[in-house]
Amino acid sequence: MVSSAGPRTFDAVTVSTMFVTPAMIRVRFGGSGLEEFESTGVPDERLRLFFGTAAERVVRSYTVRAFDPQGPFLDVDFAVHDGGIAAKWALGAKPGDRLEVSEARGWYKPPVDSRWQLLVADMTGLPALTRAIEQLPAGARAFVIASVPNHADEQTVPTQGAVSYQWLHTDRQEPGRVELASTVTPLSDAVRACRLPVGPGYVWAATEASEARSIRKYFHRERSWGPDRFEIKGYWRRDKEQWQQRYTQVQQHIDAIREQAIADGKSGKELTQVVDSALEQVGL
Repeated sequence: MVSSAGPRTFDAVTVSTMFVTPAMIRVRFGGSGLEEFESTGVPDERLRLFFGTAAERVVRSYTVRAFDPQGPFLDVDFAVHDGGIAAKWALGAKPGDRLEVSEARGWYKPPVDSRWQLLVADMTGLPALTRAIEQLPAGARAFVIASVPNHADEQTVPTQGAVSYQWLHTDRQEPGRVELASTVTPLSDAVRACRLPVGPGYVWAATEASEARSIRKYFHRERSWGPDRFEIKGYWRRDKEQWQQRYTQVQQHIDAIREQAIADGKSGKELTQVVDSALEQVGL
């Protein structure tokens, strides 16, 4: 079906669910409604999932973990956490449950001369990260920095590439291991501490919004990388309600800066950098 108010949407039927790790559940969708769904093939392609009724509909964005047009089957991985409407739905999903999904769009695009990649993610970005690893061509080098609750939630997948992993654990304590929250290294700090290879590279990251901004700042301002060399996105925001309250107070100022930047011909990542700087200046 086609929505008159937004992207093309498709009716998806739950086929099965399975735990990939203790904190990640995979829902497989199928049904004739997905016969016209088309994957971009880009590993971080995201689609919208529509929960609830038309009167009270909630929309969330998720990664296409895999798509098989022969089924057709569409796999979506959900990070399990408290308070999330999507995670709650996934935990209770049964075969036959229906959900509307949108068409997908991706951003991951390493320049052809990239000799290596740095892939960074927390649990929300892990489905895209693992898909990117699966799609690496033979001999491609990739370095992973990822945060997960504990050792049991680490994911490694088959690949033709040469991949090294650095796992950060966010739980205070896990069975058989002691790890205090105060010792957990933020992803942005781990990125800064990483000794990157020489030669042209590419960085892809999907994390909490403030972490993403810190990583963008590091590569754009401190290392003077061009915007084609990185794709760094904030998939969620910590303390969202408090942030939104503060943002409301300065929104008019931020909007004015954004509009002026657009008038000056800025768009895409250049525009993102302008807005990042403006938010940083007002303490956001």
